Amino acid sequence: MLRFCKSLERLLERITSLAGFIGGVTMVIMIALIFGNMLSRYALGIGAVWAQELEWYLLSVMAMMGIAYAMKFDDHVRVDILSSRFSPVGMIWLNLITAILVALPCALLIIHYSFPFAESSMIRGERSPNSSGLPWRWIPKSMVVVGFVFVATESVRQALENSRRLIQHYAGSA
Repeated sequence: MLRFCKSLERLLERITSLAGFIGGVTMVIMIALIFGNMLSRYALGIGAVWAQELEWYLLSVMAMMGIAYAMKFDDHVRVDILSSRFSPVGMIWLNLITAILVALPCALLIIHYSFPFAESSMIRGERSPNSSGLPWRWIPKSMVVVGFVFVATESVRQALENSRRLIQHYAGSA
């Protein structure tokens, strides 16, 4: 059973790593686009609305992919006032409880409530209100759903990892 859990952990970790890779590549593209937009606007005196809107599309991809990746490396915002006083085993328990009772339910709620929002945008063919803006306004809206699917995946991975670590700890001390 532990072998299966470890294999599942590795699979979920690869999925979260994919989110980080997508977020990183998107960040590089976004930086290049912002630089190009800035150069064209201030050096050449021209600008494009679609390029500015594309920055927002890329930002939505980058941010939503980065949440799960930050969770993977414990680089997210956290209140360490109480947790700094915990023993290493207490931290494992805290991480397990947080993954199961906070991160996963929040991710599932956000997925549940944001999916209809993105779906209706896609069905209506929502596009930019600017005449030269981008179509497919559903893309950044659907990134909320996709991003929190990755957060749910990472929450399950963390729950599995911390459960395994607790089992190994208590099995070793028995």
